[in-house]
Amino acid sequence: MSKKQMKGALILMMVAVLTMGVLTACGGSGATEEAPAATPQTVSGTGQGYADDVVVEVTVLDGVIQSIEVVESADTPGLSDGAFDAVIEAVLENQSTDVDAVSGATGSSEGLLEAIEDALSKVE
Repeated sequence: MSKKQMKGALILMMVAVLTMGVLTACGGSGATEEAPAATPQTVSGTGQGYADDVVVEVTVLDGVIQSIEVVESADTPGLSDGAFDAVIEAVLENQSTDVDAVSGATGSSEGLLEAIEDALSKVE
């Protein structure tokens, strides 16, 4: 083999090695890593209602309030139930406790909001 042929073969090998290196570096493995699925977090909170404590469970997923459930209340059932439903709906819709209390059930509404705020303060 002549010197000229050896030089050409060496250049060809170098180009082949460089091409393989570039293709290996730029090509992905094809597998993508998926982020782990977020887990909802349920926390409880307590607030002072009209008659006694209001206890709620609030479920949050990725910073979004998913659900609010009143688990304990001594407030008047016929009066507080409608207020609780209205306040919970407003909090879920606004994703905030900055909502109005229900007229006629202000103490119950404010106790519920206090309980929700207490629960949200415990979300990690």
